[in-house]
Amino acid sequence: MNRNNVTLRQLRAFVLVADKGSFVAAAETLALSQPALSHSIQQLEEQIGSSLFHRTTRSVKLTGLGMGFLPTARHLLRQVDTSIADIQEAAARKRGRVVVACLPSIAFRLMPAVIAGEASRLGLRVVVRDVNLTAITTAVLDGQADLGIGSFETAAPSLDGVVIGRDRFYGAFPKSHPLAQLPEVSWADLQGHPFIAMTLEHGIRNLIDNAIAPHNVRLSIASEVSNLVTIYGLLEQGVGITALPGLALPPGEHPLLVYRPLKDPILERTIRVVWRHGIGLSPAARTIVKAISGVISDGKVLTQDEATALSAASSPAAGEPAAPKARSGTGRPPGTRASQNAEA
Repeated sequence: MNRNNVTLRQLRAFVLVADKGSFVAAAETLALSQPALSHSIQQLEEQIGSSLFHRTTRSVKLTGLGMGFLPTARHLLRQVDTSIADIQEAAARKRGRVVVACLPSIAFRLMPAVIAGEASRLGLRVVVRDVNLTAITTAVLDGQADLGIGSFETAAPSLDGVVIGRDRFYGAFPKSHPLAQLPEVSWADLQGHPFIAMTLEHGIRNLIDNAIAPHNVRLSIASEVSNLVTIYGLLEQGVGITALPGLALPPGEHPLLVYRPLKDPILERTIRVVWRHGIGLSPAARTIVKAISGVISDGKVLTQDEATALSAASSPAAGEPAAPKARSGTGRPPGTRASQNAEA
């Protein structure tokens, strides 16, 4: 007989009979019938190849082999119970942990407001991975992230999502620059001035290039960088000017820089929260989606024209969050219009 098929149920039955000194008492504790308990002990003894109890009509006592096996059985059960408890605790912690894959230019302004607000109030742990758009999709589909936030004009068929806002582009200038004196700036106005651009692998650069090409606007690119912090450093040194979406701009009044809405054309990107199609959101992830929508609609980050719940392939699972109806407001930067262009 295969002697490697001892079950936890058999071990628990053995230890409890040994502790109680009675099959009847042990059966009651385990909510089993006495025949079922006796059968479990019999199976264990068959696996071991020897009796573990001396049975009489009046008492049940351990055999010598049973006495020797009892500490081992207790140790095995403790190990299993401890491991299961550890796994359950880890699962409980994970239910309060949300991993968000997010474009850096969105994470910069949006996620601090979410983490400092609802996530902090509820004690949720939010892990932000700031990556590019392709990596966001991969992380969500592979289960490495619960949510993705990016400039998805349309969600992939394998993703469900909700539009949370449309992010307009602004010109960013040193305060002493001539264009800083204008209330609005056209893309054509940027021509002839040293322009600090994002590198070609960034969606922001692709958005700008695609938007201005039909208008025959040619920017005088003086520097190319891959990090927003570097752009701000160059702007503060007066090296040039740039164009960035509103969420990528520092909040509040900057001591050295000003931002002006760009027009002709008005360029915007659609900001969307996405998750795996057909996979229900955990309560913690659902809370974060609602918090993100709330930050947007309250005008804390940017004004939202419209927030519309949607799904790429089908409606989200029952109970999934939908973005709330936007209120008119004066977020900074102010004002957005209908989205025209693709992802960033």
